[in-house]
Amino acid sequence: MSRKGVSCDNACAEGFFGLLRQKFFHGRDWTGVGAGEFSAALDEWIRWFRSGRISQVLGWLTPDRHRLALGYAV
Repeated sequence: MSRKGVSCDNACAEGFFGLLRQKFFHGRDWTGVGAGEFSAALDEWIRWFRSGRISQVLGWLTPDRHRLALGYAV
């Protein structure tokens, strides 16, 4: 049985949620923000993370542009 934060089987998920907390959640004032507004902001951030962010690993391209350069459908 794996323990939280120790096993390598959930390392990707742990890394993603750590990045989510660091880049999205912390550093903002969430007082007075309703659940719907928070959910919409989170959805927008996740869409940006999956397709709009620039990554050194991908040759300084966004994931969408990298997929396009490889000939995959976007």
